[in-house]
Amino acid sequence: MTWMSGEAGRLVRRVAGSLALTAGGLGAGATMAAELPQYEVQPRNRLCPLASHAFAYDTSYLKNFNILVQGRDGWLFRSEAELPEQFGPSAQGLRHLERFARYLKDSAGSELVLVFQPTKGLVHPDKLADNAAVDFSWAYARSNYLDALAKFRQAGLVVPDLGPLLRESERDDAYYFKRDHHWTPYGARRTARIVADRIRQMPVFQSLPTQEFETRRTGLIRKDGSLQDAARRICGQAWPSQYVDEYRTNPGGGIEGDEQSALFGDEGLPSITLVGTSNSKGAQDYNFAGALQEYLGVEILNMAVAGGSYDGSMFEYLMSDSFRESPPDIIIWEIPAYHTLDSGEFYRQVTPMVSHGCQGREPVLEHTSAVTAGTNEVLYNGGGKFLELPSNEYLVDLQFSDPAVKEVDAYIWYVFGRKDRVDLEYGSRVETTGRFMFELPSGPSWNDELFMSLDLELEPEQVSEDLTVTARVCRRQDI
Repeated sequence: MTWMSGEAGRLVRRVAGSLALTAGGLGAGATMAAELPQYEVQPRNRLCPLASHAFAYDTSYLKNFNILVQGRDGWLFRSEAELPEQFGPSAQGLRHLERFARYLKDSAGSELVLVFQPTKGLVHPDKLADNAAVDFSWAYARSNYLDALAKFRQAGLVVPDLGPLLRESERDDAYYFKRDHHWTPYGARRTARIVADRIRQMPVFQSLPTQEFETRRTGLIRKDGSLQDAARRICGQAWPSQYVDEYRTNPGGGIEGDEQSALFGDEGLPSITLVGTSNSKGAQDYNFAGALQEYLGVEILNMAVAGGSYDGSMFEYLMSDSFRESPPDIIIWEIPAYHTLDSGEFYRQVTPMVSHGCQGREPVLEHTSAVTAGTNEVLYNGGGKFLELPSNEYLVDLQFSDPAVKEVDAYIWYVFGRKDRVDLEYGSRVETTGRFMFELPSGPSWNDELFMSLDLELEPEQVSEDLTVTARVCRRQDI
């Protein structure tokens, strides 16, 4: 017989010994089941001491989990991503976001609905151990999270109130997986109900055609969580899998799969598009888009990207034929709240994507160049014909011959020697066509600067044989 080690093994040995003693003294036939001792064996998985040290997170993958925190009942948290106390962008970032949302509505007719998903610590503070290795004030974090939602609304965005999700006293199931960074199907469905209730109040929704959708349980999801995988890599220990119910939503009448996709067909794309993270579309489907369809009665085009962070699916969608040819009435943007939405470089890129960069317009400068690894000058405002190009009035549109190019550093030079840098990067899972665009910087200190030239710097792994880039400068459409 093989014996288990640890506390579970000791309990099993005690039970076995008790059974043997009882059987020997009374006889098996005389023993009543009610007289046998009862034991409950609890798993004792706990993080090893090494997991509490930042130096243990020494790979690009493990850095996403810095630092794991042990919770109650086998729960795990990430201190940086799931236990922050501050949320939302700075005042300047909020102005960028407000401008982007307003331009999206004015230029494309698409209203932005921001789903700012609360963190694991906000929703499940009861699963944090009293002696957690990180300082976390739930009351302070809650106040700051609700304040961020209010600021988003003041900036003119449609922001469903997810405050009721925080520390719900009556919850049918867990909102998050115990040892994973995703919401459960229950969490997705609970969020979808709140989001749908808010969208139904939007005037634009009143004109949308509706249909019936039904949701059915289809089986189980087995979740070997990302946090427990990180713990395994650091501590070398195994954790049990978690199982939750799986659901699928289909149009009323049971239409499924390819038949459902064919409904787009001759009637064009849906009037509502969902962009976001693997919470909305990933290796496992938590049915967020499906639940939205059920509660709204409207078909959803799901353009979320797993592993694309908060920006990847927005980049991919705004540059797609789907958006260019048929912009939706509503764009739902699902974002975990540990993203601050504060990156100026993001807004400089995403805003001109709304109006498709220089597409369909005459550029003031254009040149096609062969490019190699290192620094390449691809545009020069001169050669006997200098154009006065104030920085705040223009944008740059780049098209590489190889769609696999996903990362490039752009250096913009100005007449009096000033220089600006923009890091352009798409995630590895974001499907692009080798196209980048960005606005030249604006603001009181930049508006009088005159564009002179553009250099692009590429790493060797980004450069294929005979790679070329067509660089254009054109006027921004939002001024």
